Amino acid sequence: KNGTVEPIVVDFKTDRKGLVAEGEKAQKKFGNFPALKDLSGKHPVSALMEICNKRKWAPPDFLMIRDSGPDHCKHFLFKVLINGTEYKPNLASPNKKHAKASAATTALQALGLVPKESVISTTNFKNASDATT
Repeated sequence: KNGTVEPIVVDFKTDRKGLVAEGEKAQKKFGNFPALKDLSGKHPVSALMEICNKRKWAPPDFLMIRDSGPDHCKHFLFKVLINGTEYKPNLASPNKKHAKASAATTALQALGLVPKESVISTTNFKNASDATT
């Protein structure tokens, strides 16, 4: 064990400059609220929950307004209450999950966070009798 021994020098960063991820640098502020990253690819209900959380609002409250039709072919309509404002889609949906997503999308559009053309279409759903096997 010959030679010189040098102590290990550890360099600690004491300021927060440079500790921001690349995606966070590009965020801009809208009023007091930070802009959300791209909402595309997120489920509308999740995106709405995230927005309410970031803005320090109560979580959105989804309420079923109506279920209509026979038991084998029901249609559901939900509304969502956010920060004292009620949002309701125009069309009923073939299942509860889609109805909630539709209400969330309507709210996101009204808040200006999602473009109007990204309306959830009920044409994505097919009846079992329409499926070819």
